[in-house]
Amino acid sequence: MSYAAVKFENYIQISLQLLRRFNNQLKFDIYVRRTDSDYTKLFKKGDSIDWERVALYEAKGIKYFFVTKDEYQIYSLFVERLGEQLLESRQQLTVEESFVVLKELSQFTIHEMTVNFNIDERAVENVSNVVEGCIKELGKDPKSLINVVKLLANQPYILKHSMMVSMFSVLLAKASGMESEMNLRIVGMGGFLHDVGVSQLTFDPEDEKFLSAEQRKEMWRHPELGLQLLDNLKGVRTEVTQIILQHHEQPNGTGYPNGLRGPEIYHPAKIVAIADAFCAMISQRSFREALTVGEALSRLKELSGKFDKKLVDIFVKLMTPQKS
Repeated sequence: MSYAAVKFENYIQISLQLLRRFNNQLKFDIYVRRTDSDYTKLFKKGDSIDWERVALYEAKGIKYFFVTKDEYQIYSLFVERLGEQLLESRQQLTVEESFVVLKELSQFTIHEMTVNFNIDERAVENVSNVVEGCIKELGKDPKSLINVVKLLANQPYILKHSMMVSMFSVLLAKASGMESEMNLRIVGMGGFLHDVGVSQLTFDPEDEKFLSAEQRKEMWRHPELGLQLLDNLKGVRTEVTQIILQHHEQPNGTGYPNGLRGPEIYHPAKIVAIADAFCAMISQRSFREALTVGEALSRLKELSGKFDKKLVDIFVKLMTPQKS
């Protein structure tokens, strides 16, 4: 079974918040989860959503709603349209709704790439829309990142990690002086797609506290596997694939897959490497507890030689609350 395949089972969480704007009859069934394995149909195809009934369920502590895996594509077409409208400003959404759209679009894209193995131009376009939308919203208010982290709290690790690495990479790129929207989009896409090669592994790293020698050897190939998956796809710039290939290279030459040293490593890949490590540290993992932000920043500073020191200093300053 490939990485993340078990993360999306027969029922997939959706956002009812987005459906509030539309009073059309449903094109899919909606379920609530009673227990870890017991789902009950709340609304069926052809119904209009009864929001008073939804409020009653929410009052009972039921916060999440689901569609079946078979009907997820129908819901996702709706999310894709909203994403396009968000970027074209044809749909006036609140900041919270905007990030819900981006989160849902990210979830669909990750599902397509890691479960259905649809790593194609459509997936790349969706990633581009997510990154462009995040840059747009973060440009309005960098603190809105906090809202995104909250939205991702209950999501599969691969989705949470991809989106967070993308956004933290963009913030670090901007803080280090990168201003070009094209370059920010390249960094953001590299951050979102940096681990796409993990989908090709024969094991799920999240299930393993310690990797065997063979698993470690396979894991070291995921940057090259990611490059192979995306190298010939329209819409993926060479700069993005270089980030994917080099995000585990280290200035001291001990990284992989090619043991590159400081000046040899593509600068945006150094940015994504820091965001990748930080986001992994502050996330709850199956094999360890999450570190606090302060602990993660201290760990980054301690790992001398593994990351670009100047970029680490910028990132620590960026993430450290300033006293008034």
